[in-house]
Amino acid sequence: MTKVLDKAKIEALGIEGGWTLGLADVVKYSDLDTYNHVNNKIYHTWFENARVLYLEMLGIVFSQASEIKPVVRSANITYDAPMYNAEEYITLARVSRLGRTSFVVEYAVWCDGTVRVTGDTTLVMVNQTATESRPVPDDLREIMITRDGAKTS
Repeated sequence: MTKVLDKAKIEALGIEGGWTLGLADVVKYSDLDTYNHVNNKIYHTWFENARVLYLEMLGIVFSQASEIKPVVRSANITYDAPMYNAEEYITLARVSRLGRTSFVVEYAVWCDGTVRVTGDTTLVMVNQTATESRPVPDDLREIMITRDGAKTS
């Protein structure tokens, strides 16, 4: 069962880096591929789960009626070490960079005292029809800078 961790709980576990959200879970059999380690597409799902929860905690509502909303522009993953069935892990997330209309959510998968996988997603704030970019709202910018330590460009 997934457990949500805040910045204080993450730091109490000795995980460095100023991560602001963590999702603790265990690798499931359904996460594995034919080589018996976690399938690469599963990390995208873990990162997406962390990102959506992070954004919801900021007050973003995912709805067609939203006047502005974040959309994914790009997603990247770097694999450092494989993961296997029944391993306990924490998916970590924070905003690391912030532009006028976009921001980068950075991720890491922490397992047995090491980072196994890292990644990032660039999101762009857009209008209701996703045809024009919009500025990141000031209240969100403030949280991303003060809590996450996001660098501005």
